[in-house]
Amino acid sequence: MFPLAAASLALVLGHVVPSAPPVRRRLVGALGRGGFTAGYSVLSLALLAWVVVAWQDAAGGPWLWMPPPWTRWVTVAAMPVALWLVASALVDRPAAGGFPEASRRGAYRLTRAPGSLGVVLWAGLHLLSVGSARAAILFGALALLGLATLAKARLTARLGEPSGTPAPPPRRPRPAWLAPVLAGALWLGLLALHPLVIGVDPLATLPT
Repeated sequence: MFPLAAASLALVLGHVVPSAPPVRRRLVGALGRGGFTAGYSVLSLALLAWVVVAWQDAAGGPWLWMPPPWTRWVTVAAMPVALWLVASALVDRPAAGGFPEASRRGAYRLTRAPGSLGVVLWAGLHLLSVGSARAAILFGALALLGLATLAKARLTARLGEPSGTPAPPPRRPRPAWLAPVLAGALWLGLLALHPLVIGVDPLATLPT
């Protein structure tokens, strides 16, 4: 389990450290916004690939608890909410300066960081329904990552962006229906691909 723990920790640090305002400001100043985005994306994909390989290598490890069957159905039923939060962050991000309080829409009415809240919910649902040691390591790390990002968003909302932080380019608002439709498509896709990619059928009655 150590390789999976190391990969999961690296995934958390690889997202939290570069996105910390002082670090991000210096990197954007040195690389430009495009260079920072490209480097951050490459790093994220590389760490994700490492986690996937380590997850597969950790198959057959011990189970810490055996969740009752109903927890799996709770996870299947609630995952569209987590996916809607994540999809909202992808397609409905505010323009530079953020949404004014009176005009925040969709998932942004709930939180300034819906993607992070979606990751926390995603991880929590899987921790509820999967009791293996490798699941506890991976989804515990994802929950930690989401909580850290939520805390950063809350702190930024209270204190504002540090001086000198470049503003993101403005974005045209997307249709309000796009995030829920994308979430539904992702949910159906995950249900179909889960047995092939992850090796576990979320619709099965008993854990495999």
